[in-house]
Amino acid sequence: MKISINKILTPKIIIFIFSILILIFLSYLNFSFNRNINRDVKSIYNINEGRSISFTVNELHKLNIIDSKFRFKVFAYVFDIYPQFKTGKYYLSGSDTEFDLLIKFIKGITKYEFFTIIEGSSFYNIISSLENNNSIKEINGSYSFLKNSYFIKLGIDNPEGLCFPDTYKFASGITDDTLLTLCSNKMIAMLKKYWKNRDYSLPYKSPYDMLIMASIIEKETANDFERPIISSVFVNRLNINMRLQADPTVIYGIKDYKGNITKKDLQTTNEYNTYKIYGLPKTPICSPGEESIRAASKPIKSKFLYFVANKKGKHIFSTDYNDHVKAVNKHQK
Repeated sequence: MKISINKILTPKIIIFIFSILILIFLSYLNFSFNRNINRDVKSIYNINEGRSISFTVNELHKLNIIDSKFRFKVFAYVFDIYPQFKTGKYYLSGSDTEFDLLIKFIKGITKYEFFTIIEGSSFYNIISSLENNNSIKEINGSYSFLKNSYFIKLGIDNPEGLCFPDTYKFASGITDDTLLTLCSNKMIAMLKKYWKNRDYSLPYKSPYDMLIMASIIEKETANDFERPIISSVFVNRLNINMRLQADPTVIYGIKDYKGNITKKDLQTTNEYNTYKIYGLPKTPICSPGEESIRAASKPIKSKFLYFVANKKGKHIFSTDYNDHVKAVNKHQK
């Protein structure tokens, strides 16, 4: 039985022609996709959370950034069968090709923003700064980072002092709670590090006690050399059940602090007035930096029980109350 040559050649011809067409199409895509985007000036493009691929591509075409919606979508699905464009703020340059743009969106190569928490900031200060940052999305203060198992284990339900002071890099559009989680995770890492290497004779029941002490040290001095000495003063007081009498804790407990501590303030009993209560206050009074945490974990060995600031911003330390009074009279009055 003879098979027609035409019947044999026809499928091969069809496959050949189809292959040629595919190659031509792919060549067109490759050539076109490596053309520069339609941008004569540098600009910023935002991809907000929840946007679909189609929405973004349609908007890029509408803004005359790309020439073809179809071509951009095809390459997106060729690059990844389930493409996702990362949320963020993207820097667009006239030197970018459409392929450059696609890689930026899929890999999340965003224009980074920065947020700084200053050492000694209160949680109120931090939240106020977050609210005033247009690159950070507010989600109504859920503070879900408090649900971290480390905090739960320590019985912490107050956010004060739990955000480590540092400069954080992030993509625009991040939520405030996500950023707070980054900050608190870094504080957890610091607490674990210094709790593990602490002086085991210290009168702390938990890493949280050490954090509270560090926050007081942070507010008492900005001098790194003095921090371990001030730490020793407060530890010595704790060891003999003597009140800490730390002015920064009193100030923290005053709702509308006017800039001066009054006699009434010192006589008002609350959970932060260490002139009236024994031991540490209820929570930290700020977010301490690493040097204060280090000082709280390993104070120097001393017998100092008192200190007072001189006019140069340094402190005079005393072991005897009468010597302390003399130092106060000399440097404060």
